[in-house]
Amino acid sequence: MPKVAERFTARRARLHRISAHELGRPRARLGNPNTGIPEVIVQPLYDIYFIANNQAFAVLNLFSNPRGAQYNFMGVTAFAKTKDHTNLVQAGMLESSYTFVVRALAVFAQGLQGTAHPYLNAEDLTNFLSSYFRFEINQKPYFEGIGHWLPGGGGIVIGGVASLTAPAGSVNSTNGWSESRNVYPIPGGQYINPQENFGFIIDPTQNAAGAPSTLATVLPSAGVPASGMSAWVRLDGTLIRVAQ
Repeated sequence: MPKVAERFTARRARLHRISAHELGRPRARLGNPNTGIPEVIVQPLYDIYFIANNQAFAVLNLFSNPRGAQYNFMGVTAFAKTKDHTNLVQAGMLESSYTFVVRALAVFAQGLQGTAHPYLNAEDLTNFLSSYFRFEINQKPYFEGIGHWLPGGGGIVIGGVASLTAPAGSVNSTNGWSESRNVYPIPGGQYINPQENFGFIIDPTQNAAGAPSTLATVLPSAGVPASGMSAWVRLDGTLIRVAQ
């Protein structure tokens, strides 16, 4: 009995160091414990493929150049990537303890971001979407094909505008109907687990005539400036992360 009493007294002596919200939680300790409780949110992963006018389309492995890194490819004036361009913070992999379930793929394209006339020429879009696309996790493919099979899932739709006093017109090009559900689904989803490498390869060099180039000048019949291209590849799905 004396030993039991001593243990009881010792426990009571430590109670002043335990806050009220810790009572009944035997694993709680002083400090800032990581409870490990996951939260699931709808949040896509995305990255960019930008090219200036009069430039050859080049091979690019998306998700290997994270936010804050310099984008300096295909004639585009170098810039530091922001949240407008990608939400990945380390090259080719998720943040520690994060898991992502890829449920669909989508690609949106427009004229080069920041130009005076950012409408996309249909010829540049067609050359881009006829290129080889590959989504992979740990070098294992989960989509292989051409970009034409991946709709945009959103974006601008303009049938055309014109002046009644002059034969001027403007037409913007998009890949597929601009609707949020118009994406390429992955039945059941595909997991990207912590520490797994993933990427999205765009390889125009495999085209029959080699890598095409963006238009150097506007074609009179097109009615759209040659302004290069900005494309965002989106992995739609759910992000599983530790609640803060």
